[in-house]
Amino acid sequence: MRASAEVVVERPLRVVWTWAADPRNWVNWLEGVHDVRIEGRLQQGSRISSRYDYGGQTHEFVYEVVERDAPRRQVVRALSGPFPFESSLELGEHTRGTRVRQTVDAGPDSTFTRVLFAVGGPLLRRSMRYRMRIQLERLKAAIELTGVR
Repeated sequence: MRASAEVVVERPLRVVWTWAADPRNWVNWLEGVHDVRIEGRLQQGSRISSRYDYGGQTHEFVYEVVERDAPRRQVVRALSGPFPFESSLELGEHTRGTRVRQTVDAGPDSTFTRVLFAVGGPLLRRSMRYRMRIQLERLKAAIELTGVR
């Protein structure tokens, strides 16, 4: 299941990239994410781990940066956790600053979720988009209102 959302951040592209593409800042805009750790230098192939609170439980995730094309695009794939997904962050110039687009491609992890995706796909996609819009508004506020330059 794939869903996307976007927002315009009123800051220059490089400023937005430096903050938004750093996994240590996920805790500031991705709901439920905490305890983020990066193994080594942040680059393509890097491993990232975090804890994620969802559905009343805390889940451990390990991710890999599968693409990092500064300052335009970063793709992170979950290597472990309760469900498979890939998330991309794409930045582009905008007349008011920087357009930020997040896309998540989540896959089923069981027969039950496969059926759930098939039956409830449109509703689930709408829910994913709504949640991503809220998260991107948090990202926007964090960068614009905290004086990140």
